[in-house]
Amino acid sequence: MAWDSSAYIPSPRRMAVIAGTTFTQLVRMKVFLFLGIVALGLLALSSFRLTEVLGPETGGINELILLKSSAYGAIRIFGLFFCVAATALIIPKDAEDRILYTILCKPVPRIDYLMGKVLGVLALTIIAVFVMDVVMNVVLWFRTETVINEQILLLKNRYSLEEMQPYLDRIREQGVTWNLQKGVLVMLCEFSVLSSLTLLFSCITTGTIISSLFTLCVYIAGLFQAQAIAMWTSSGAGSSYMGGIAIKLFTLIFPNFSLFGITDSALNGKDIPLNILGGILLISLAYFVFHLTLAAWLFRKREF
Repeated sequence: MAWDSSAYIPSPRRMAVIAGTTFTQLVRMKVFLFLGIVALGLLALSSFRLTEVLGPETGGINELILLKSSAYGAIRIFGLFFCVAATALIIPKDAEDRILYTILCKPVPRIDYLMGKVLGVLALTIIAVFVMDVVMNVVLWFRTETVINEQILLLKNRYSLEEMQPYLDRIREQGVTWNLQKGVLVMLCEFSVLSSLTLLFSCITTGTIISSLFTLCVYIAGLFQAQAIAMWTSSGAGSSYMGGIAIKLFTLIFPNFSLFGITDSALNGKDIPLNILGGILLISLAYFVFHLTLAAWLFRKREF
């Protein structure tokens, strides 16, 4: 019988099949229940008037910033915990249900299995974030129009419409904009790095909780990577040859998650330059490929 070498070559089709199976498994976890809670929370927040609590000086732009910050926070919390928990769960659950052994006993490259799993997690994450983003944009659009109409009524006795226009334009800048969508895209890049990092730890450890904790610890360390490197360099230890290598290893192991903090610019109505957005996309892709490559190498060492 001839040996079919194509069965051992990574196949996008096999990855897609495994990703679809993973997607179905995660949907059965009723993750969309959280989306309903977020939608209801945003709708409730849209009826909350900041001016009635803190006074009229907090109205206008501040109300829109509060709404955006709450929506962004909900998306970030969902993405952070879902990507970590779901990715940490997929391999142990497949091993428990004996699905992993059924797949690996066939001529399926392990990189296909790992890639399919992480793509399934990311597919559901993208859909969930898209739904939350749509709800945020709809609520924000209605609130923006409401705030603009209220400000026109409030100021019409003191200013003409032409005089109010610059202020009204600043209010619209805090509403639904393409820049706001750039911020959501940056968060998706952050979630992809988190998923690949969690998958890497899942190939090292044997438990869901342990791999999740490791990922969260690296995430927290990555948020303060720049400060840690600055302290290391200022102490003089980073100026040596070995110190430089240590810094490179540190940046390789601990992704700089503070890069994704640029979403704060979108919240404040500031534009995210396309060159910076492109750089974040490339960095995220590099970390994703590195984590998957290392995970596949470690996964081959494990006995299943």
